[in-house]
Amino acid sequence: MNKSIVFRVAIITLLLFSFNKASDGLTVQKTNTPGAARQVPISSGAIERSINVTKHFRSFPDLALYRNTSLQKATTPVLAKVSEDAFGKAKITRVWLNLDEMWDYRTREFNFNFQIGVDKYKEDEKKWRESWNWEMETPVRFYDYLKAFSQHSEELLLCIRRYERDILDKNLPVSFEDYKMIFKTGLIHYKMMFPNIRYVQVGNEYNGGSFMKASDDEYYLFFKLGYEAVNEVNEELGLEGADRILVGNSPPVGKFLERMESFFDRYNRDTGRMKRIDFISWHEYSKPIPGTAHREDTIKALLSKYSIPENLPFFITEHQPYHGSYKDKQLDHHMLNTAYMPKSLYFTSLYSPQVRIFPWVLYHNREIQTKFMWFDGPNEPDTKAFEMRMLPLGASVKMLSMHKGREIKVENSLDSDDLVLASVQKDRLVVQVINYASPRDVKISLSNIWKLFPEVKSGGQMQVFKYLIDSKHSNCLTVSGYPGGLEKAGEYRLETMGNDPVLDHKGLEENGLVLWEIIL
Repeated sequence: MNKSIVFRVAIITLLLFSFNKASDGLTVQKTNTPGAARQVPISSGAIERSINVTKHFRSFPDLALYRNTSLQKATTPVLAKVSEDAFGKAKITRVWLNLDEMWDYRTREFNFNFQIGVDKYKEDEKKWRESWNWEMETPVRFYDYLKAFSQHSEELLLCIRRYERDILDKNLPVSFEDYKMIFKTGLIHYKMMFPNIRYVQVGNEYNGGSFMKASDDEYYLFFKLGYEAVNEVNEELGLEGADRILVGNSPPVGKFLERMESFFDRYNRDTGRMKRIDFISWHEYSKPIPGTAHREDTIKALLSKYSIPENLPFFITEHQPYHGSYKDKQLDHHMLNTAYMPKSLYFTSLYSPQVRIFPWVLYHNREIQTKFMWFDGPNEPDTKAFEMRMLPLGASVKMLSMHKGREIKVENSLDSDDLVLASVQKDRLVVQVINYASPRDVKISLSNIWKLFPEVKSGGQMQVFKYLIDSKHSNCLTVSGYPGGLEKAGEYRLETMGNDPVLDHKGLEENGLVLWEIIL
């Protein structure tokens, strides 16, 4: 065959293969890559399911009970209560301690109740800027911040960071010994005030240029100081059992699996008699959802390779399916995360049950992180609950929090362009649908509902409340004057005699979410 013909055939074959791979399964493979052109799948008809409401297979997972705060834009204290009222009491909330806000190297003095975000090093040319350039000053004080989230969470995960680069560069009179002393002193102080500080994360995104900008070897020096400090705090305070502080690693950025393996290798070679790691943490932004969903097996394989126990808690301490760059349209990415985060959380709970995900973030600077925020509003010590607006992403979390009791078996798959979730409690049934394709109708039939609720067998009715998140509902970002929160889009009575009752919705938008709450 002519070589030019062979070449053309090869090129065409490659293009067809690339097209088929791009069109195959989840659009997440291509749309979750920052800067990639997003292609919305054309719907293949209505979203239809026939659900046997008596078929349960597990307790519905706690998808809304692991939360994140920020000190770059410190969260107003009232939001701790607002989030508990909206989603339930957090099992774990991630909070932060910036060592250079608590301890000033120039005076070598501690200020444990510092005002958050005051840039006292602004004119200090020797001090590593880290993330100071985008931290915002707030009138909130550190005690108020920790107290609020301690009261409204079962446990706290405290991420401790800063001064690392200053020590490595030797530009300041701060030593490794100082780091351990500062770390330990702060941890003792706050643990005594807030006993439900349970987890300590040594650093955050250690190799990132806006954090400690450390190599793997450099970071391990600080991790070792961190676990030594935690050991000493536990011993000096006599902490045992569930009161003991547990220590974990900093999540890396970039090639996170390679860097985690590098960390595990260093831990394996650490000959320290008291070395310890109690939980494993990493971040997942803009990763294909199937990869995130199956991450547990990958992490366990790495741990096994380096003789580290595989039964440790696994924490994804920051997560959103769509990150993009700060140049991307905030609203577009916000609505993508609103729709896709439930899918990521759900399938990870199904295929990686050892993993707990802490989505980013309850509250932040709206100019750069609206796409991740659950709430917006004033950031004052005396901000009132009614002043906080729940954004669509928060409303999506609210929908997840409405699922309780037993999960009803529904046909779903990772490569589908929709997601249907259902759960049942003693006196109510919740059905949720998310559409990832172009607008289309939804039709959900419910069989054996009278077996679930015998009281309605002879012809009773059930109350139905319908909720909707799209461009026109539950959306204070697009609807002027809307105060925020999950919006009720309908209320009616459901007949249970004769044919299986049907839940329907016309023209569910792309990335729209609809939920029915059926109450006996």
